[in-house]
Amino acid sequence: MKIVEPSLLAFDLNRLDEQLKEVKVAGAQYIHYDVMDGIFVNNKAFGPQQLININQIGLKANVHMMVQDPMLWIKQFIDFPMNSLTFHPEVYNETQILTAFDFLHSRHVKCGLALKVNIDANKYKNLLSKSDYVCVMSVEPGKGGQSFMEEAFINLKKVKEIKDQFNPKLIIQLDGGVTTEIMKKTSDYVDHFVTGSFLMKQNNKAEIFNFVKQL
Repeated sequence: MKIVEPSLLAFDLNRLDEQLKEVKVAGAQYIHYDVMDGIFVNNKAFGPQQLININQIGLKANVHMMVQDPMLWIKQFIDFPMNSLTFHPEVYNETQILTAFDFLHSRHVKCGLALKVNIDANKYKNLLSKSDYVCVMSVEPGKGGQSFMEEAFINLKKVKEIKDQFNPKLIIQLDGGVTTEIMKKTSDYVDHFVTGSFLMKQNNKAEIFNFVKQL
């Protein structure tokens, strides 16, 4: 079954608990939780504190780190409740990435890679074969509200091939510019659709969750 992950970037932080409850009632099980350090990308977003609110409301957080030194940030987050954590691999070598994976798994957190549109997924085939999640970007990382980039199909297809051949349990997230039209176009490749501003603008959010269940 396909899943919708509402992106916290599109929430009104002054109404955070209210909106978390709203998307849970609509059908959400997970929240997509972006972390930015102002270095890897220009913007900054979310320390670990909101993870407590998400957990208390009964939702699971999938954390996406856009940071220059993932282990530094992982250690700040590890004692907070989260389901999974992905980070961008180009900042580390393979040994460092596997060390981070081992640390996360030792604390019962699922993990994996996040891939920019211009990063070749095949370069990370070995790491993706050991990942629980892969976050395939379909916009430039760092800010919400962007339009889907068609080039993302290249990585989606490559990641799906890696999943089918080496890691059937790999969960493929699509992150960026996701609308119902994009969901239809990419449903053969995607398990979790990350959607922020598109979802939060909907008067009837349950319709989006029910739409995805039918894909």
